[in-house]
Amino acid sequence: MDALKKTLFLLGMSNRALRIIFLLAVVSTVLMFATQYFWVKNAYNLEKKLFSSQVTIALKNVAVQLLRMNNNNSPVDSIVNKVSDRYYTVQVNDKIDSTVLEPLLKRELLAQQIKTDFEYSVYDCESENMKYGRYVSFSNNDKPDDIVPTEFPKNKKENNYFGVHFPQLSTFLTKEMSSWFASTFVLILFMIILAYAIFIIFRQKRLSEIQKDFVNNMTHEFKTPLATIKISSEVLKNPNIINNPERLLNYATIINNETLHLTNQVERVLQMAKSGKDTISLNKEDFELAPNLEEIIDKTYKPLIRSRGGDIQLEVEDGLMIFADKLHFKNVVVNLLDNAIKYCREVPQIMIKAGRDQDQIKITIRDNGIGMSPENVKHIFYKFYRIPTGNLHDVKGFGLGLNYVKLIIKQHGGNIKVHSELDKGSEFCIFIPLKS
Repeated sequence: MDALKKTLFLLGMSNRALRIIFLLAVVSTVLMFATQYFWVKNAYNLEKKLFSSQVTIALKNVAVQLLRMNNNNSPVDSIVNKVSDRYYTVQVNDKIDSTVLEPLLKRELLAQQIKTDFEYSVYDCESENMKYGRYVSFSNNDKPDDIVPTEFPKNKKENNYFGVHFPQLSTFLTKEMSSWFASTFVLILFMIILAYAIFIIFRQKRLSEIQKDFVNNMTHEFKTPLATIKISSEVLKNPNIINNPERLLNYATIINNETLHLTNQVERVLQMAKSGKDTISLNKEDFELAPNLEEIIDKTYKPLIRSRGGDIQLEVEDGLMIFADKLHFKNVVVNLLDNAIKYCREVPQIMIKAGRDQDQIKITIRDNGIGMSPENVKHIFYKFYRIPTGNLHDVKGFGLGLNYVKLIIKQHGGNIKVHSELDKGSEFCIFIPLKS
């Protein structure tokens, strides 16, 4: 219950508050990642220092044991030299037995909890060359195929010494830092979840605004017809109106027309509610396209457009047949023509073309209306979406027509494309596959 209250509270926030929250979330995310990167980097450097310290202790112990075998009591304070992060040399200044060196190295490194592969080599005073020892793997005794033997460089001093190289140092340090990488992964996962939550909040906010607009539009759509019906019914309640049959018929006609208008609006809303699962039962049949388009234009739109001084033209390929649901197909055309007229501030000029386009039928409806911005074009097929007009409600509608158009065309296996520019009109292209 508390979570629901929080969600409703967030949805009720203003856009400014949501933007501030989003900005704070972004800043917090950047700071958290920067902090995590800083600590991981420091942890990696500490692991390198710890590794260097442990290797120095292990190699020093090896040198002490080698000297003891040779009954040599020389000091061993600074005999280990770190050449690089991976390579160390040990200045023994005495005989080095390779058969003894390897087991000593393995034992002392394991004692310091350094379980990583290494290579060793011994400097031979007689030949004045480095004699490669062996690659030692803690996982198995075989050297990996991708490891190339290290070229051990000579030390400046010519006394006896041996060198140790750690080719798998990066892998070893990575394993040692597995807990840090796990925490980083958890942080990234948390950030992804947070980003998704913010996306959902903004999306719900947008849907809330769209639904609010829908309720406002529906109120405006219903208020005028209901007011007209109320006024007309009040007039009809006057007993004297029976003496004026012409006036009686006029008001009865008004009530009938407004009732039909309300019925159509309610049916449209119910139709879209039934299509909530994006499926509509279709009754497809073959019919000729031209006569059906002419019927729609001649009965409704040609008189309306000509009354405004405009014109509507139709060009259809001869004998063009379409396999579709006749009722829903007509509704698609009606919705597009309604929009072309409603969103035209000038003298309406509408062009309808239809013809074959490869294996499909292409129907184009072009108008000279107010057009749309690219941002609005992205959303016009969403349910309840209407182009924002502020507090103006000069264009009536629920924002359901184009969603219905998209759904019907999709159910026919087709597609619809829109090209529009502000103040330059819009062009809707419908593509419906030809019957196989």
